[in-house]
Amino acid sequence: MTRLLLKKYVNESALLLSACAFMLVMFCWARVWIVCQFDLTQLEPLLAQLRPFEKFMPVPLEQMLTYTGSIAMTFHEPVLILCILVWAVARGSDVVSGELGRGTLEMMLAQPISRIRVMLCHAAVCVGGLALLCAAVWLGLYAGIQTNTVSETLTPAVNLKIPFLPVEIPVPLGASSTVRTPLAERVDATLYVAPVCNLFGFGFFVWALSVLCSSFDRYRWRTIGVVIGIYVVQLLLFLLSKATEFTAFCGRLTFLTCYQPDAIVQLARTRPQTVWSILMPGGETNDFWPSRLAPLGLTAVLLVLGCLFFTGAVLRFRSRDLPAPL
Repeated sequence: MTRLLLKKYVNESALLLSACAFMLVMFCWARVWIVCQFDLTQLEPLLAQLRPFEKFMPVPLEQMLTYTGSIAMTFHEPVLILCILVWAVARGSDVVSGELGRGTLEMMLAQPISRIRVMLCHAAVCVGGLALLCAAVWLGLYAGIQTNTVSETLTPAVNLKIPFLPVEIPVPLGASSTVRTPLAERVDATLYVAPVCNLFGFGFFVWALSVLCSSFDRYRWRTIGVVIGIYVVQLLLFLLSKATEFTAFCGRLTFLTCYQPDAIVQLARTRPQTVWSILMPGGETNDFWPSRLAPLGLTAVLLVLGCLFFTGAVLRFRSRDLPAPL
């Protein structure tokens, strides 16, 4: 019976999963291709104008002048976030309230299968699909890094040493030339493994929240509305935490504080030994990385909270009475 139930859930979600995965692969590849079309040094005057808004960013603006940093901003693109949210909310809201709304849950539970097993079957399909979507994100970035090239301007020069001073001045020897360099020589694709794990934690948290709301309701549309409302409130709290020092405490009230993929990329580039740690060595904090939790610790917080939400959903589903279908 469990095998049939898993097959049913896989068939129901196959179309949505395939569409989201394909979209993510193509979008991430196209995002890398777009980055390669710009000479990032030309963006320096523009970034100087954006200096007042730097406090809303988890990384220094100078990171935008590197290909690694520009590609890392893919994790905050609305298309990518939307695909993850659509999968997490759509599948999470269907666990209880979706089945009740269609009138299929009563017939399912009439079979020799427990309520816990029904929840676990849903979890296996949904979490497996989420892992596949996150793998599609990394695959798209990897393909983009391996197949694209960037233009670089080279100027022949020689360093002229000043007598009696430890100073060398570069002196150009000829005209500049433009060469095409493989992006893979400038960007390491493995830097984006930890951010993808952080993205998985983000999606898992939203999915578990959707399951919890679904376990309390019988209408799927209302479950989706509640989850989206909670997400919007969390986003507003996150923005408030970045606005002023007076509202900085709001960052402790939102799970989005634990979603920092671009900051993780910066940390992986500068201090790779801390990427797979739960806590920062010695509790180091600074303006760039204000959290005492290391990247793995941020992802672990999202996963633990998601597991607590799912456990609460299972307990609620086990104890609730099922209303008669209308």
